[in-house]
Amino acid sequence: MTNALLVLHIIAGFLALGAAGLALGTVKGGPAHRRAGTLYVLSMLVVTLTTFALVAIRPNLFLFVIGIFSFYLVFSGWRAALLRDGRPRWPDHLGGLAMGATGLAMMGLGLNGLVGDGGAQPVILLVFGAIGLTMALSDWRDWRAGPVTGKARIARHLTRMLAGSIATLTAAIVVNLTFLPALVTWLGPTALITPVIFWWNARVMRGRIPA
Repeated sequence: MTNALLVLHIIAGFLALGAAGLALGTVKGGPAHRRAGTLYVLSMLVVTLTTFALVAIRPNLFLFVIGIFSFYLVFSGWRAALLRDGRPRWPDHLGGLAMGATGLAMMGLGLNGLVGDGGAQPVILLVFGAIGLTMALSDWRDWRAGPVTGKARIARHLTRMLAGSIATLTAAIVVNLTFLPALVTWLGPTALITPVIFWWNARVMRGRIPA
């Protein structure tokens, strides 16, 4: 059972990486981009569900909260593409609530780990927990301000999908580049790709990518 879940998890992860690359390399909003995006979301759903199943068999709170964090990025990016009117529905509020609670839990676990000798995990939890909590709070702030449409909606979609791609890439690096320090494998992709997200957002807001 565990081996079958692990194989499915790995296959879905590779599909997610490939689909993310296709989505990034195709015309935004075009049929190929939409198909690749759908495959990416479905693959990440399988990755998340198999992660939860594996954690249920072999409890690991760290992987559990990382799984929620990673899927929230993809889920919120997918929903931003779907909700053209910019108005959240109950799944969006439920997702934000789950991420907000998980972000707080991650930061609490991280702070607690810093007191002891928790190695790299506490720092990883603090960084990802802060990112997840910030995104959940920004969602609620934007929704209260009014519908998220036009450039802001596209920027949200691109930001979350690129962040989800970072999570997918990070998982592949953590598993395969075991000779590198944990902080490098876990936080390196975030440090390298986050400036690209800011640059892409700036292009969107300036109108260089159609909304």
